[in-house]
Amino acid sequence: MKALRAPAAVTVFWYALFAAFTVFFLVPLLFMLGTSLKLEKEVYDFPVRLWPKSATVDNYVALFTRPNIPMLRWIFNSVYVTLAVTAGVLVIDSLAAFGFSRLEIPCKRWLFAMIIGSMMIPFPATLIPVYGLLQKLHWLDTYKALIIPPLAGPLGVFLLKQFFDTIPRDLEEAALLDGCSKVDLFSRIILPLSMPVMATLGILVFMGIWNSFLWPLIVTNSIKMHPLPVGLTFFNGEYWSERALVMAAAAVCAFPVLVVFLIFQRYIVRGIMMTGLKD
Repeated sequence: MKALRAPAAVTVFWYALFAAFTVFFLVPLLFMLGTSLKLEKEVYDFPVRLWPKSATVDNYVALFTRPNIPMLRWIFNSVYVTLAVTAGVLVIDSLAAFGFSRLEIPCKRWLFAMIIGSMMIPFPATLIPVYGLLQKLHWLDTYKALIIPPLAGPLGVFLLKQFFDTIPRDLEEAALLDGCSKVDLFSRIILPLSMPVMATLGILVFMGIWNSFLWPLIVTNSIKMHPLPVGLTFFNGEYWSERALVMAAAAVCAFPVLVVFLIFQRYIVRGIMMTGLKD
């Protein structure tokens, strides 16, 4: 009996710990949602209530009806930029990873080492040179400044290349014997087998670009070019702040990321599990 009780106690302890962490991470989300459903005067009531006495959607209505808040334009900017960057990263990184994994390229190891080394360069070190380049190209305050620089991401090349290396070479040899070209090998064999890791990379890029704040804040000047995270700063002035509107806008900004993660989270797990396969 003692041998059975110990594992049961350990299991209960871990479940309790995970439940505590879940509550710890859910409370800020519930506070954000609850505050977004409060009236502005109720936000400053003490003691602070996690949920309003009488919920109202007036803040959400104000987001989309106030003439000085281009909420629909901000949403369009975020959706357009995020989808464009995600699609571009998947295409560019998958082609580059296929080249490093399956093609004979001069100095391939050195080039891949340089790509991996670029991951250690902090973003602030490249911010000023890239900003100066965009200024000379007259791309500031345009969609080009928001889309093109994030396409050069080494993480996706590294992640996909490592996964492509685990795909058995026998499949490649059999396809080549059947008259399959390199393009067909990439499109009909490598990519279908790599859907889990491609989905994982797509989710990571989607969430990163959707929540990006610093870079869009620097390269966009007009209010109509702001994506949603930068647009949230519109509700905070030097001497005033509309807390309920900020929380409503934050909830609108967080909703797509939560939906995408909940729908595609199984692909993240599959991508991690399949990365352990060996030839």
